[in-house]
Amino acid sequence: MEYDVEYIRNLSVASNAIALHYKWAVGQYDPGHLFDVKITGVSPSIEGRARFEVEKLVGAGFAGQVYRVKLLELETGDASISGLKIGGIYAGKILVPTSGFSRRFRNLIYKLAYQGPFSAQVLPSAARTGVLWQKLIRRGAKICFGNDQCVVDTYATFFDPGIGSYGEINEWVDGRNWKFEVDDEIFSRRKRFTESGVGSSEYLAKKRFMADLVRLFHDMGAPELARQYEWWSCKSQPNVLKRFDAGDGPDDGLTAIDFRAGLALLFCLPMSPVDIVLVFKGLFRGKLVQFDRGDFDKLQSFIQEHKADFSDLEPALDELKEVDKEYRASLPDITHQGIRLLYDAELRKSVRSGLVQGWLVQKLIDDDHADILNESVIKFMYFQWLGTVPFLGKLRRRLWGNPLFACHLKSLLGSIDYFRKVLRVSQYECLKEWYRDGAVGRKGCEWFLRHSMFFGFIRFTVGLIPMPKLRRFLIDRKYAWVSTKQAFSFPVRFYRDAVFRMEWLRKEVEEGAKQGMLTPAEREHVLTRIEDPFIQKYLKCVAVHFCTLPVTQIVSLAVAVYGYFTFGDTWQESLLWAGGIIVSFQFVPISPGSFVRGMYVAYLIIKERNIKNYWIAMLISFWHYIGYLSFPIQMVGEFPGLARFMAGRWATSIVHIIPVFGEEGALLEHWMFDTFFNRPVSLWKKMKRKG
Repeated sequence: MEYDVEYIRNLSVASNAIALHYKWAVGQYDPGHLFDVKITGVSPSIEGRARFEVEKLVGAGFAGQVYRVKLLELETGDASISGLKIGGIYAGKILVPTSGFSRRFRNLIYKLAYQGPFSAQVLPSAARTGVLWQKLIRRGAKICFGNDQCVVDTYATFFDPGIGSYGEINEWVDGRNWKFEVDDEIFSRRKRFTESGVGSSEYLAKKRFMADLVRLFHDMGAPELARQYEWWSCKSQPNVLKRFDAGDGPDDGLTAIDFRAGLALLFCLPMSPVDIVLVFKGLFRGKLVQFDRGDFDKLQSFIQEHKADFSDLEPALDELKEVDKEYRASLPDITHQGIRLLYDAELRKSVRSGLVQGWLVQKLIDDDHADILNESVIKFMYFQWLGTVPFLGKLRRRLWGNPLFACHLKSLLGSIDYFRKVLRVSQYECLKEWYRDGAVGRKGCEWFLRHSMFFGFIRFTVGLIPMPKLRRFLIDRKYAWVSTKQAFSFPVRFYRDAVFRMEWLRKEVEEGAKQGMLTPAEREHVLTRIEDPFIQKYLKCVAVHFCTLPVTQIVSLAVAVYGYFTFGDTWQESLLWAGGIIVSFQFVPISPGSFVRGMYVAYLIIKERNIKNYWIAMLISFWHYIGYLSFPIQMVGEFPGLARFMAGRWATSIVHIIPVFGEEGALLEHWMFDTFFNRPVSLWKKMKRKG
């Protein structure tokens, strides 16, 4: 989402100008942010210093946040880190989610699994383990696929004190997810899995590539890392991009870009269809928890089999063995360590050291208290026990382990002026998040800064709503009025103004071409025929469909109000009736809105005495939900690129409101497109063939 970065900086300057004893870590960076960090090359492990500029945040998930960054300065002495050059563009990944909820959920699952903080964020050994595996798998991919470009390269690791996490510098890949393809033989797709040059060719190519990648992971002894590319996790597909600078073939330029797992897999908590299978496979191997543990015997065997190909990466393998051992010995991990913690003094010492390092990075303790906990077993055990105490345990830890926090809390409770300062800083930080998300505009921020009491009320009422635009609609009268006005005026103008329709279509086509949803040839074909009467007629029908969007909701609300006052003996029963009516309207096969759509298409057929251009739309328009795609499906024969593109845009816009599985490029997105576009097209072709 676009926002004024300079205004965010102004808010940050105002926040930092307020002197507090203790401030929390930064949540995310904005374009233009500069960070100067010590880096360690992946292979060889050359140390140096680098200065990067953030160009934009490109994505965030449970594993962390990814930025497009530019390397401005690099100091490595007489040595050099292969792949890094000043002026180059890279992907900088910091291993902390931007979302507070995602961070807390990820850390909770990891703590249940391994009884410690998220290691890749706080332990250098865990950060190194991930990139070293990636480096070796990239070389294995060169053997398997004949080209190491199919796995993104990795260059260095670093620690960022601002966010408080380790991170990595990887190759930047200019690419896209998948193109939504017209497939009128979707019912035979499974039979075409090994074929190329057929319908859904890119979809099938990605599925084949990911299956081959999973096999490679298993061959190289990384079965738990393979979960990142298991197809039926339903959210792994965005981990593979198709490079823009590769060929046009469906297999060309496919690249695996993500090698950091975000959520541990507990045997009692599968989170996707494939997780159920992986849990049972893990149990057969004696694994109750799965995340990123590898099999070094299989890895050694694979490397020995291809010794000449890995000759220059022997130092990487040696370092991986060393840091992985250190990483595993830094966690209690009772499902793996078992009773060794009871009799192995060296293991207990390394676990204590690892946990203390994690607490230090998380600012639960400072350097002095880290030394105390490393030296005193009794104090360490007491500090560890405090972590099990609900609510007050973490607070008590901070009070003892971090004097700055203790001073901060003492001042907060003992000084009204300091209390006001804390509230002001909290207000600045909250408004920065709201402004980034689009939950408030610049004028809204200024208004809230002048009315702090009202801001506090909004923050803990409307501000708890997870949808930013809805929050803004409820608190910004001008935004609500403009949004409502546009919602009603847009379809009317779209229907009446041909120039407006063409400009809208041009904008949509250009955006689709940038995203890779349209090929250059398809883009040109649509833009050169944008004044075609058939396209204009199609767009007018789309306008009518826009107008029918609220019909079902308005009718269902009216009937629900009638039901509330008519049925039920108590207000609870009446409310239940009203709710049931609203829900039932969402599941009826033919809704009031779809009925209006269908009647409009019937009107066009009668008016123009032309069934040829409307007969498919006529059959589909009456159906709830799917009716919105009646005209894209009707256009498949004349403008397949435009039809596919418009259906794809609809599918993605619907799916992206679903948390986690609605991610852009994930399987649910393509399933929606297939369900409401390719299946009707295939079904009609099948009916024609039989007829």
